[in-house]
Amino acid sequence: MPPNTGKKKIYLVLCKKQYRLAATFMRFQEHYESPRFKGLIFSVEEYMDWYAEENGNFSYFQDWSGFNIPSWVLEPFYDGDFNPLTEKEKAFLDLFRGIGGDFYIIGATWDTKKREFKTVVKHEFVHGLFYTEADYKQKVIEESKKRDTSKIERALSKIGYAPAVYLDEMNAYLLTGADSLKREGAPWSEVRRLRSCMERVFKECFGFMMRSARLEKIIKQVHLLKF
Repeated sequence: MPPNTGKKKIYLVLCKKQYRLAATFMRFQEHYESPRFKGLIFSVEEYMDWYAEENGNFSYFQDWSGFNIPSWVLEPFYDGDFNPLTEKEKAFLDLFRGIGGDFYIIGATWDTKKREFKTVVKHEFVHGLFYTEADYKQKVIEESKKRDTSKIERALSKIGYAPAVYLDEMNAYLLTGADSLKREGAPWSEVRRLRSCMERVFKECFGFMMRSARLEKIIKQVHLLKF
């Protein structure tokens, strides 16, 4: 377990190749938030078949370049519920053996373009803060309840998220990639209003703006793991 360095309880896993990252995270991520497999036990083949049927082909390893999961997602994998594990899944689990308490895991890959890499890390970091910083999460919840977010939620559904993570994803997209919501049909006027609100909440809690933050500032706040 790393020493107490003042870092957030967030672990950033970096892979050199997107394929390795996506193949490693796939079942962990989809057990956490898939609209079809959330909370279920499933094999690699079962997920690949479903994804290919939904999308016309199996393009998961090209489609997703960032990942995020709370530490409790690892438990059924440690317990053997997902056996047989892939070699990548086994190696991934070994990274976190012996780390106690709740923490959050985010993943990104070095082979994305520099601007995309920065956006992905920021997006996933916001997820980590939403999970590990209770006061921040509560303020986001309170602000979202004041507004009709149904159209933004429909946009998130089109992207491929389950309802249980709509608020978490909405907040992360608003702070780091609101254009994605607009492309999926969310009214830009509503997106901009809610983005301004969530940016204000973020700055009140952490003292800086995520959109303008340097990547180095984010990296210093996480535990970095090369995989």
